[in-house]
Amino acid sequence: MKKRRNPLGQFVIGMIMLALGLYWFLSNVTVSTYFGLRFMGIRFGGGLIVIPFIAGIIWLFLNVDSVGAKLLTGIGIVIILASIISNMQFIFRATSLYVYLLMLILIFGGGALVGQVLFQWPKDDGEKKK
Repeated sequence: MKKRRNPLGQFVIGMIMLALGLYWFLSNVTVSTYFGLRFMGIRFGGGLIVIPFIAGIIWLFLNVDSVGAKLLTGIGIVIILASIISNMQFIFRATSLYVYLLMLILIFGGGALVGQVLFQWPKDDGEKKK
């Protein structure tokens, strides 16, 4: 006789495992960045990055209705965000293989339990009666 599983309990245990594993994994990651931009092997410092933004703001204050000023300000913001994102580094702190495997077991085991509950197919009633 096959024992029926409690889907709510399975979902809650899976979510707890997934949350603990992700928290443990992400707490071992250090994020650092450099404010600047590297383009074609040339490294631009943070001061050069904000020049289009500053020029756009000045132009915008002088002529509010100018499409070029709004465009230059928007391009300046995009360049600043791109420089921050492109220079981000994720460094995983040294940990033992045992701890690393426990993290992965919690993450993928919890995700599998949650996925099993969320994506189970409803059984056809006609097949049960036969």
